[in-house]
Amino acid sequence: MFQIEGTNYMTVRETARRLGLHPGSVRNWRANGVEPIESVKLGASVLYRAEDVERLAEERGR
Repeated sequence: MFQIEGTNYMTVRETARRLGLHPGSVRNWRANGVEPIESVKLGASVLYRAEDVERLAEERGR
């Protein structure tokens, strides 16, 4: 997990683990333009706001 300006962000791998998905599924969201949560590009990394990941996990019953 990364913290940027007081906001926690999760990597693709952390996001996938929290949502019970394969990291490739999370990458496909971005590639296909169907991300259920917004991503942030930081250098070569794609990050997801931890708060958004937790909200999505709750909606999915995870």
